[in-house]
Amino acid sequence: MFYITAMSTHLNARIESKVKSSKRIVDMSVLSEEELNEELEKGYADVQAGRTKNAKTAFDNIRKDYQLNT
Repeated sequence: MFYITAMSTHLNARIESKVKSSKRIVDMSVLSEEELNEELEKGYADVQAGRTKNAKTAFDNIRKDYQLNT
């Protein structure tokens, strides 16, 4: 089973605002290498702590939130 992790939400500008970890939006295009590494570490810590979401559920929520029909 695949999971959307907090790491990907950190790096993809917080597609889902309901994620309970860091609330700030991260634009990875402006991050320094050190800042990017910090964000990756946060995501890794979230995975280690079990703060993940089933990919199907995450994408279903995105489609619902943005009224996208597939």
